[in-house]
Amino acid sequence: MNTIKEEKHLSFIQKIGYGIGDAGSNLSWTFIASFILIYCTDTLGISSAVVGTLLLISKVLDGISDVFMGRIIDATHSKMGKARFWYFISGFPVAAFTYFLFSVPGSIDQNTKYVYVFVIYTLIGAVFYTMNNIAYSSLTALCTKNQKDRVEMGSYRSLFAIIAVLILSSVTSGLVENFGGGQHGWSMVALIYSIISLILLEIPVLAVKELPAEELGDGQQGKEDKVGFLAAMVLLCKNKYFLMILGLYLVMYLAGGITGGMGIYFATYQLGNPALLGTLSFASLIPIMAALPFVAKLTAKYGIRNVCIVGHAVGVLGAILIILGGIKGNFPLVMSGFILKALGSAPQSGATNALIAEVDEYSYLKFGHRLTGTIYSCSSVGLKVGTGLGTALCGYLLALGGYDGTAANQTVMAISTINWSYLLAQALLPILSIVLFYFLKVEKDNRSLRGKQVNERK
Repeated sequence: MNTIKEEKHLSFIQKIGYGIGDAGSNLSWTFIASFILIYCTDTLGISSAVVGTLLLISKVLDGISDVFMGRIIDATHSKMGKARFWYFISGFPVAAFTYFLFSVPGSIDQNTKYVYVFVIYTLIGAVFYTMNNIAYSSLTALCTKNQKDRVEMGSYRSLFAIIAVLILSSVTSGLVENFGGGQHGWSMVALIYSIISLILLEIPVLAVKELPAEELGDGQQGKEDKVGFLAAMVLLCKNKYFLMILGLYLVMYLAGGITGGMGIYFATYQLGNPALLGTLSFASLIPIMAALPFVAKLTAKYGIRNVCIVGHAVGVLGAILIILGGIKGNFPLVMSGFILKALGSAPQSGATNALIAEVDEYSYLKFGHRLTGTIYSCSSVGLKVGTGLGTALCGYLLALGGYDGTAANQTVMAISTINWSYLLAQALLPILSIVLFYFLKVEKDNRSLRGKQVNERK
């Protein structure tokens, strides 16, 4: 089924080393996405609607910078390769600015706090994390041409991301309290996460190396560099599969932004214990960890698209159970739904990076140009814009429900808004993903285009 040349395979250690990087990434970005809103509302005492708007504006700017970073990677030639160089240098500011974001000086006034959060959040998102995430994702296509290796790289990446998220959701609230709570508690936790994040982010630099240009380009090395920025944008807009992949990432992180942002509020005010966010996270993520080892074999046999569609159909059933359980107050039913939904999302978690490589291959076969870094920018655009929009929606919904972070008790309206926002968002990802994957027939089109080229050579 797979006709991509399989000249070289990555070792198990290389795949593990690559995947560890996403643990470091999540100790920065998922920490920010999950806790920045409650930090701003409950510790800094600033408006959820205002901070949500600021974060959304920042993410729009961020999405624009992603495409430029992709073009920079495509045009880079260094001893470390195209993407590996940028990945290496960006890990340091990503870690540092994660700490700065949760260390707002107590001496500044309220308006200055808004400016501080906006500037630091924008710098880490639009500049440093953009540089880091696009370079990291691009390595999937630049280190190997073997699709099975690419799927396994994505699977290990997801595995370590899940481990980091489980740690974050399980211990963060407790750590903040152990360090005295308030500003000091958040600063200390951010410092710990930043140091660990930096160490983990640099491991992939040692684990993998990019293939020589002649192996990557099938004799067309350097051709992507001849495409100007505007021409590259035109090619992206003509590549229907790039737009679909971008849509998948937007949906995935929009849903994640809402559930991630509302999760801590849901656990605190509905379940009565913020530590239960860890229990929900375990139910959401452990099944993915269990299923990821089988993703490469399933996608090799049945195709990435087909396996993802079936998986998300299972996810829809899980989302229905979550909503019904939430309405009835049946916690075991909610947990069962989380397990089903997690199992259904495993194929997309493990195989999306390989699917983007197929989209890059489609660009080469259809239009004659590889735009690896630019095409992989969809992952970062979707992550930042989707998460930003999801976080902003959380802020607006909290304000609409009358949430007051400084109040001892929340109103019935505020808690009801938190509950319904969190529960309904669970169905967003599987339903919209099924629609997008139905039209995402890039693997089939690539086989057809390769066959056509073979026939033309005869």
